[in-house]
Amino acid sequence: MAFSQIPNPLPPEGFALPIDEIRGSFLTLGFLPGSSHNSLSPRLLLLPAGIEIKVMSASYYEYTALSRIDYRPEGFLRQERVALYFDRASGASYDFIPSSGAIRRAFLQFCLQRGFMLSPQARAAAQS
Repeated sequence: MAFSQIPNPLPPEGFALPIDEIRGSFLTLGFLPGSSHNSLSPRLLLLPAGIEIKVMSASYYEYTALSRIDYRPEGFLRQERVALYFDRASGASYDFIPSSGAIRRAFLQFCLQRGFMLSPQARAAAQS
């Protein structure tokens, strides 16, 4: 099945964005740093009111907790990544490898349409 676009409005059950890998950084007990990654069964589910991210276990965040979105282009021995930074209360950040350039563009355009804060690199990648 070929990817076409993110549905608008999002269905109540959400829309699973096709991704190849996801990494997460977070605080445990509120102050101990932790990290994990998943390339076997990653999940980024766009829901009408928030986002569900599965690295090792599923975590849910309201869209209002999303503080910034960044983009890191492909480079020598590096794949392109989209980074999600959440507010200090959660202390979490994630970055993922989209399955294709079309998926990256669709996700970043989805974020622009919703008024999320995108870095200049992410804004440029949404248009390319």
